[in-house]
Amino acid sequence: MARQFTNVLLSTAAIGIAMALSSSAYAQVATTLEQAELAGLSPEVKADVQARLAKGGQTVYEILKTDMLNNMQARHPGARIMAMDFNQGIALVEAGGKLEMVNFDPTTLTLRP
Repeated sequence: MARQFTNVLLSTAAIGIAMALSSSAYAQVATTLEQAELAGLSPEVKADVQARLAKGGQTVYEILKTDMLNNMQARHPGARIMAMDFNQGIALVEAGGKLEMVNFDPTTLTLRP
């Protein structure tokens, strides 16, 4: 009985480890949309995003969203990004219970006036 429990425990652990490894590897592979977003970035921003992507744990979209949120905090403290359109350079931002459209440069992710 103890041996069966040990086998089940080891099998469960092996499956968990395999899932963790596969999910971190998956996070490092850019989707077609993310590849297009990367292609539109300036060389400096693209290199930074690719370096962070290689570390694993985040998708391209998550990295870009984090950068946008960091750039946005000076103008909109406590803001949350609800949606982003990289082709148009527009983000829908929620701050203080209000929704606002914010324009940004899709190559550098900096906010436009």
